[in-house]
Amino acid sequence: MKSYRLYLFLFVAVAYLISSVVEQRTMVLITKPLLMPTLAWWMVDGIAQSSARFLWRSVLAGLGFSTIGDVFMMFADGSHGALFFLLGLGAFLFTHLSYIGGFTSVAGFGKGFLQRNPVWVLPFLAFLGSFVWWLWPGIPVGMRTPVSIYAAVITTMVLSIVNLKGRLKQPVFVQMLFGGLLFMLSDSLIAAQKFSNALQGAGLAIMITYIAGQFLIVKGVRETDGGR
Repeated sequence: MKSYRLYLFLFVAVAYLISSVVEQRTMVLITKPLLMPTLAWWMVDGIAQSSARFLWRSVLAGLGFSTIGDVFMMFADGSHGALFFLLGLGAFLFTHLSYIGGFTSVAGFGKGFLQRNPVWVLPFLAFLGSFVWWLWPGIPVGMRTPVSIYAAVITTMVLSIVNLKGRLKQPVFVQMLFGGLLFMLSDSLIAAQKFSNALQGAGLAIMITYIAGQFLIVKGVRETDGGR
């Protein structure tokens, strides 16, 4: 394993977070677009040894879409903020769809944990419904449909990880699930900050949960060959 690739990702992540805290805009513009590419570079170090090629390619595609989303979101507070926010939302939508495809390729249709234990879907649906209901009054009418679709898709992404239970080694499954939950938490914080007055100034928490979530997902993918 080429550990310097991981160290590079960690260096970029720390540099970005520090730049955000001290409000060094130039460094933010440099480091944020490098977050997911450096994580992807670490990820591909082990791809030749994996039999789960579709999973790897799907997650790599998701990291690519995440990079596009990161760039758009950097301008979501400007004069054309609504447009850039929707473009960023679209890019991250494709991230989650890519992940869903990759994770589903491991569990298969009709063979995963959720097919045998559908009750596990209920708490995620309850969170989705209650969270969207809470945000609804603050979401502009024109954005309600895309925000609702996005919320449903990211919930499905986390459920596609839950569906892997029993198909992966338990430590790998746990870190991937934790990563997916952190990613969902990050997006939930973005929505709460943008459409509610409850979490103004949550930018640092949003990025810490996002970076940690993506890292844990990628780390889990690196440690699986698509089976037990």
